[in-house]
Amino acid sequence: MTTPTGKDRRSGARTRADILRVALQLFTEKGFEATSIRDISEALGLTKSALYYHFRNKDEIMASLMAERRADLDALVDWINTQPRTPDLPQRAALRWMAGTTTEHLQAMRLAQANQPVMRRLAGDGKDVRSAFGAVVDLLAGEGASAADRLLIRMTFDTTRAALLAAQGTDAGPDDVIAAARRAGRALARATADEGEHEGEEQQGRDGGA
Repeated sequence: MTTPTGKDRRSGARTRADILRVALQLFTEKGFEATSIRDISEALGLTKSALYYHFRNKDEIMASLMAERRADLDALVDWINTQPRTPDLPQRAALRWMAGTTTEHLQAMRLAQANQPVMRRLAGDGKDVRSAFGAVVDLLAGEGASAADRLLIRMTFDTTRAALLAAQGTDAGPDDVIAAARRAGRALARATADEGEHEGEEQQGRDGGA
């Protein structure tokens, strides 16, 4: 049995990246269901068997397209776990998350919005970002947080999706969507921080009166 050389491994990585790039383009233009494995392989000049070497099916391609943002989310969870539990932690975490949003992420999010059946399949496997966001909310809300508190935190991180929906039917470009999402996220993050500080002051008042 031969072992792939470094050149072969790099070639394989490039092929995988090319498959994802072309698949994202075709899924966006034609729709996920209307795009076949043959469409992707022919656009790349590959045989179907060569493509199947990297991905077993279209669901696996979609999961890989969403995997980068899931890795970002896992890194955010690790970062939150290292931070002091101050009232402004949700604000700092939200700003950190939004700073990593790129135009490529927007394209992947548009794809996800337009293909909810496959996203529900991925959610069932726990592979999508939204299904994993509960861990972030749990970390930032803390024990005893109300449902409204938890919703506010989730909304703070969800402004990009909201901006994408608001941009439909307008001439807003990717940079406009990202700018609007960051402004909305900062406003919600400040509201979350202000609420946390207010609750802290109330608790100090109760402790002082006791």
